[in-house]
Amino acid sequence: MNSIGLKIRELRKHRGITLKEFSQKVGVTASLISQVERGVAAPSISSLKKISDALGISIAVFFNDVAQKDLPNDFSPIVRKHERKTLHPSPGVTYHLLSKNLQGKLEFLLAIYDVGASTGPKPYSHRGEECALVLKGKLEVQIGSSSYVLSKDDSLTFSCEIPHRVRNVGRGQAVSIWCVTPPSF
Repeated sequence: MNSIGLKIRELRKHRGITLKEFSQKVGVTASLISQVERGVAAPSISSLKKISDALGISIAVFFNDVAQKDLPNDFSPIVRKHERKTLHPSPGVTYHLLSKNLQGKLEFLLAIYDVGASTGPKPYSHRGEECALVLKGKLEVQIGSSSYVLSKDDSLTFSCEIPHRVRNVGRGQAVSIWCVTPPSF
């Protein structure tokens, strides 16, 4: 069982919520929740956000090593490559946290998308603003009813409150840098 699925199951059971009740709160099938809890399926970012909302917690709880606050005497504004925290929000997508933690006002990420990988099947929204710079490959960014294809050195800025989705539409891996405020994980 993966750590995210285990945390979801522990939190749900601790709150005395049945699988059926929880699936209705989240808006997905009980079968999907069961698969996520057992580590058979990975939730999309939008599903994980709905799950965290239904549990009344921050999505950062699922990434406890990322969400931990630095100790005051341990603070350094620098994140060395070997110190980066890594998230896998959906299959084929890897985020490397470039900011020290998620306790500040910015979330700074290096995002790597395998061919065809996306942030999930449906657009999702959250409060704040995002900007991105594509370093390699091609990304399609769907914002509301509009879609934009970005190539190397293209950038964009948009309101996160508009449902959005990112997908690699190139023939190779796509790499981009994202800045989100406030942090969404």
